[in-house]
Amino acid sequence: LREKLYPEASVNNPVDVLATGTAEHYRACMDAMMADDRYDAVFVNFVTPFFVDNESIAREIVEVSRQQIKPIVCNLMTDKRQWTGVVRILKDGGVPAFSLPSVAAKAMAAMVRYHDIRSRDAGKPVRFEEVDTRTVRTLVADAKAAGRRNLSAEDVYRILSAYGIPAAEWKMADSADEAAAAAEAIGFPVVVKADAESVIHKSDTGGVATGLADAAAVRKAVADMQGSIEAPDLRFLVQKFHPGGLEVILGAKAEPGLGHLIMFGLGGIYVEVMKDVVFELTPVTDTEAGGMLSAIKGAALLRGARGRAGVDRRKLSETILRLSQLVGDVPEIREMDLNPVMAFEDRICAVDARIAV
Repeated sequence: LREKLYPEASVNNPVDVLATGTAEHYRACMDAMMADDRYDAVFVNFVTPFFVDNESIAREIVEVSRQQIKPIVCNLMTDKRQWTGVVRILKDGGVPAFSLPSVAAKAMAAMVRYHDIRSRDAGKPVRFEEVDTRTVRTLVADAKAAGRRNLSAEDVYRILSAYGIPAAEWKMADSADEAAAAAEAIGFPVVVKADAESVIHKSDTGGVATGLADAAAVRKAVADMQGSIEAPDLRFLVQKFHPGGLEVILGAKAEPGLGHLIMFGLGGIYVEVMKDVVFELTPVTDTEAGGMLSAIKGAALLRGARGRAGVDRRKLSETILRLSQLVGDVPEIREMDLNPVMAFEDRICAVDARIAV
């Protein structure tokens, strides 16, 4: 380039051909970068002074771009009403040209990210053979036939069980006495939740009681819910209470034309305040599932931080894969939220779940 450009030109990176640079200068610079393995792409900052043949420069940019050796992004800083010929040459030549350097740089950065995505080892989808797809399809079909969009708690936890997704031990009850007997069978402490199609946000209606230590507390919680919630289909979900774990969220949502998005992140209040979640399209591979655990901002909490033990990352990754297979096998599931899932050092379990069809 020292031999081909003006003596005052800069031949370092970035190269400066000067405002009086000709088409031959531009071509020499681009050819040199195309031949140099230290360059992966070329960013052309093209300003159109009136004292050079700008259309010839544009034609050289198009000619090099059409060789498809390396990506070219052009920042065309000009009055497009005046230099219509330059704009037309670049556009017809398929050169991506932008009006501001920051926008052109973002376009190039997007290409780099796209290359990284296409070049990575995506892994392979994992299929679990011990799942009970027939039961899930029956439960979903029955709900749709009955005109129910939101599945009952009993149906939700039966679906989780059918696909080996860990959940807190649970039983359904229709009365205070049945709830107390269920709690005795599960073992205290327990949680009692109101379950009815009209009750979506249970906490807002007084439909959740946690840390119940005996049968009397269970009976009182059920009585309070019966007094405050008016629903003809009101039932009660009794669950084992699992305090102390790290709250995470898993979810799925159908997206037209794409399939399902699988979500993972910090759960509980973290998802509402910090929105620390990541997404992958189904089918999620083993590599992608592990990558989701590392991609959230709070990934250090999963590994263990400030004296707190890490959580069972292997089980979390497996649960992501099971969730991906579930919505792939039964695409009628439109939305699914497991929030929170309590993650411990040696296990995980979903303690609240919702499915919509």
